[in-house]
Amino acid sequence: KGRQNAKRELPLRFTEAIDMCAMRTGAGGTDDYLAEWRKADPVPVGDDLEAEVEKAFNDIDTKYDRERLVALVKAGGKENV
Repeated sequence: KGRQNAKRELPLRFTEAIDMCAMRTGAGGTDDYLAEWRKADPVPVGDDLEAEVEKAFNDIDTKYDRERLVALVKAGGKENV
């Protein structure tokens, strides 16, 4: 069957927050910018990848409202959860 995936683009506020955070922390160059990116460990999901990505999208979209993203930018992208 091979490796399968499903993706969904997050709203523009996420891209804007990432860019603002990069500017704030001085990560203007591509290498600096990408050096701060982190991936989470894989999590088990069901067979319906489209439903799973929709669920993850809604969760992220709900948890990271504008106010939380602004706080993350002000904190240099770091958050104590």
